[in-house]
Order: sequence, then structure tokens, then C-alpha cells
Amino acid sequence: MQWLQDTAFIINYYLKRAHWLSLDVVAGAVVTHIIASRLPDGHGKVSWASTLLVGIAVFMIYVADRLLDNRKSDHSPTPRHDFHVKNEAWLIKILLGLGLISLVLLFWIPSKVLWFGVGLASLVGLYLGFAFRISAKHTAQVFKEPLVAIVYTAGIWGPAILTETTLAWESPVLMGLYGLLAFQNLLLFSWFESLELDEGFSLAIAWGTETVSSVLNWLLGLIIVGALAVIIFTTYRYCVRAAIVVVVMSGCMHVLKRSSAKVLPDERYRPLGDGIFLISLWLL
Repeated sequence: MQWLQDTAFIINYYLKRAHWLSLDVVAGAVVTHIIASRLPDGHGKVSWASTLLVGIAVFMIYVADRLLDNRKSDHSPTPRHDFHVKNEAWLIKILLGLGLISLVLLFWIPSKVLWFGVGLASLVGLYLGFAFRISAKHTAQVFKEPLVAIVYTAGIWGPAILTETTLAWESPVLMGLYGLLAFQNLLLFSWFESLELDEGFSLAIAWGTETVSSVLNWLLGLIIVGALAVIIFTTYRYCVRAAIVVVVMSGCMHVLKRSSAKVLPDERYRPLGDGIFLISLWLL
């Protein structure tokens, strides 16, 4: 059965590199954007240009963040960062190419979405510039998780909500639930990092692991309550399905947290945590 072992090795090889490139995060963002565009009845118009731009933007931000980290003298090297160091020349070329493609795609974007994107891109640029200038031990690192969750949610849901002809109340509510879900995901990663981090500063370190554990439980509770409200009061079957998916994803993160002993080695929690967002594929 050597061929089976070889096949498994090849699959694992490429999946690991896809994760280092944050392609699982990109896929989750694209799927979520499509879902947001289809609300509230599941038949909303999905803009192919907007969807491509969301995927490109998420990929560019994550890669740029890693490349900037590698230029900081006090950053802690990881396999992901080492991969970016070895492939920096190619990654920069890819970023430039994707930047040009993004400029072309802007011609298919409504003006209000375009200006929203310009404002959000400016905010992301300021964040990356500030993150590059501060050290890993700077107290401002505590703002990373909530700020990234807000920007991530706004970038995915903003264009979809802005193009809705009639905004149903379910859309902003589900946007808020996905925002809490994104924060739960980032805070969970921060909690895992705090269990083995020798140096640095983060929200989990500032609050303490026990406090963060309690906050994660509260986030799970808030998401369940919000999702139940949608399920009870909405008249759209698609929104019921979306609310159920949100609860399932939040519950999976809770299970991941309770399985810390098994998923902490080799940062197994990262691909599992990012992959949770692909549960939304059920809604496509």
C-alpha cells in the first residue's frame, strides 16, 4: 500500500501549504460573502466581481501581514512564516498581479460599494502600518483580535448589505452573529497561543487564560441566543438555515477548546479552527 501512503503524503503536503497561505480563510470568507449576498430568502443576487474582490482582499491582507511580520526583529518564527520567507519573491509578484486584477474588477463594482471599500482599505492599511511599527510585546496588541474581527466582518458583509434593495432585519443580525463568531475564532487562537507562548503580548495574556475561557463561553451563549431569535422570528427558511450553521460553527469552536490537549501540538487547532467556516458550504 505504498501508493496510498505516497498519496496521503502529497495531499497533506499541499493542504499544509494551502493553510500557510490562508487559502482556507479565503475560502471561508468567499462562502460567507455569497451567503450574505443571498439573504434573506436565499435568492439574492451574488456579484461575481464583489466575490472575487473579497477573496483577493483577504488573501492579500494575510500574506502582507506575514511578510511584514518577517521584517520585524522580534517576531517569533513559525513554519508559516518560514514558508513566506522562502517564497517571498514569488508572493510579492502574486500580490502585485492580484492588485492589478483588483483594479480592473473595480469597474464592475457599484459606486457606494467602491467608496466603502476605499474607506475599509485605508483602515486596513493603517492597521498593517501600525502593526509593523509596534513590537510583539506592545500593549496595543490587545486590540488585534477585536479590530481584525470587525474589519473582517465588515469587508465580507458590507458590500452585500449595501447592494440589498430592501434591507431585511435578518441581514444585520446575522452579520453581528458572524462578527461574534469571527471574534470567538480569533480569541480562541489567542487563548491557544497563551498556553505555550514564552514571550509577546495578546488579549489572552492581558486578560488571563481563565478570563478568556469565560469570555469564549459567553460568546457561545450570545451566538446561541441571537441565532434562536432569528430562528423564532424570521419568516425566511434560508435565514433559519444560516442561524443553525452559525450555532454549529460556534459549537465546533467550543469543542475545539475543550480538546486543547489533542489539538495544541503542532498548532493543529489552526487548520481546524479556520476550516470550521467551511461548514457554511451547506448554504450554497
